[in-house]
Amino acid sequence: MSRVITLPAGPRLLIEELPHTYSVSIGYFTGVGACYEPATLSGASHFIEHMCFKGTRELPNAMLISDAIEGVGGILNAATSYESTVYWAKVADMHFDRAVHVLTEMLCCPLFDPREVEKERRVIIEEIRSLQGSPGEWVHALLQEAMWGSQPLGRDIAGSPESVSALSRDDLLTFWHKHYCPENLVISVAGNVRTDQVVATLDAAFARHDANPTNGTLPEPADPAAIACLPHTHDIRPALPGPHVALLQRQTEQGNFCLGVPALSYRDPDRRALQVLDTIVGGGMASRLFQVLREELGLAYHVGSYQSELAETGMWVIYGGVEPEMLRDSITTILDILRDILNDGVTEEELTRVKEQVKGGILLSLEDTWSVASRNGAHQLRYNEVIPIERVVTEVEAVTGEDILRVARRLLYRDALHLAVIGPYGSDDQQELHTMLTTAFAA
Repeated sequence: MSRVITLPAGPRLLIEELPHTYSVSIGYFTGVGACYEPATLSGASHFIEHMCFKGTRELPNAMLISDAIEGVGGILNAATSYESTVYWAKVADMHFDRAVHVLTEMLCCPLFDPREVEKERRVIIEEIRSLQGSPGEWVHALLQEAMWGSQPLGRDIAGSPESVSALSRDDLLTFWHKHYCPENLVISVAGNVRTDQVVATLDAAFARHDANPTNGTLPEPADPAAIACLPHTHDIRPALPGPHVALLQRQTEQGNFCLGVPALSYRDPDRRALQVLDTIVGGGMASRLFQVLREELGLAYHVGSYQSELAETGMWVIYGGVEPEMLRDSITTILDILRDILNDGVTEEELTRVKEQVKGGILLSLEDTWSVASRNGAHQLRYNEVIPIERVVTEVEAVTGEDILRVARRLLYRDALHLAVIGPYGSDDQQELHTMLTTAFAA
């Protein structure tokens, strides 16, 4: 079990001792992401994530930062999401102090060198544009835009070429000063460490920065009035009403699609039932989607489903790539599969098998020190506690066929349906797909 300690500097610290391992993983979880950005700052969280790798007070360039971890065989990485940004490292246990030093430098002392800001701006814009060169990935972003519109959930986490071009260094500094504060930080450690060692190392790391916060090299604080104007929380509005079909005509060799509905938050009591339902529908080779679309009908090679959970809402998405002429039959078959669940539910045999699959996947996901540290940090940020794995397993075991039917009926109705398609199609195809959604389920 992990322990939670509040450091004198303010961050919450979770420690899980795993003495049977040879590694230690450390994650710094900040409670800010794309959902906290007004439209004028779209992409700021992701931009700051990049800048934290470009130089710090004691490691003034990207090479020194990467070599400090990779040079001893470790891994250093980061990711920005809609509600959080995480920086993490995994190293051999003997290099724990080094990893703490690097991560603390990155979050507390990024330089935001103006020349690096401009260089990284070009890199990020190319990153955004590269998405449009991959229809199988782009179609997911198209679905989010169709479902959520102009609010943050409808925008790419990285922003747009236009919004990233407009972000100034002062904009980034203002956003960083607002959100990269100790009370908004959770640090999660898992691996071959002792609790007293972890606490002492992190205390010393943050004390060093508190004692010498600028050293003449850190960026000056942004305008306090501008910092105060930025929100500490986000305001997510409901999804746009469906049924809706967003279609991008591209001369591709495949038709790529995402069929999605607004779904559940990570606080919703039905979230375990949706987790099981998602696995029944699209979770692996035994799922209904795989067995029917690929094995029985040969309509698709690539098909599946996933759910994403946020504080106030979520998404449930079915996706696939098919030969262009197979799109209509594939969508029709998917809607039939969903309608069968709405009408007949699931069998007890199917439910028992899938619950074992879900439980096994949860337990196997915790074999790695970073998996443990990542789960602990994310839970602490979300729930202000780490939900014991035993409780999760018990909740999955308790899911019934009635629970599956209830959550299916909560999510699957006509006005919830959104479909995004990229491929060699036109307006007639779009209208035909819209008619299919309109007649799929009751209002």
